Amino acid sequence: MGTDELTAMAFDTISLAQEVLDVLRLEIGASAKDYGTEDEFLRGTLINLQDILADPESYLDSWNYLDTVDSKRFVKGIEILMNHIKKTLNTPQHERGSTGF
Repeated sequence: MGTDELTAMAFDTISLAQEVLDVLRLEIGASAKDYGTEDEFLRGTLINLQDILADPESYLDSWNYLDTVDSKRFVKGIEILMNHIKKTLNTPQHERGSTGF
């Protein structure tokens, strides 16, 4: 699916990722094409974020951000993003807002 098919609430996931780290936003946005539905996209993104939380320093180092990004702030941002995704998944799709961003 494309990002233009995401509801407003699901699309906010991408916007919130920008607040955490620019490349995280790019990765999440690009991954939408790998999923057939919005819920699959959200669940897959949640799994990827859990993987990042397992070793945030390694993720930051892989993008050469280890020395420039505060890992505690990064982890907090990931947790906020994950909470938003869980809230979105618990919201009926017809209540998530319109599509076409």
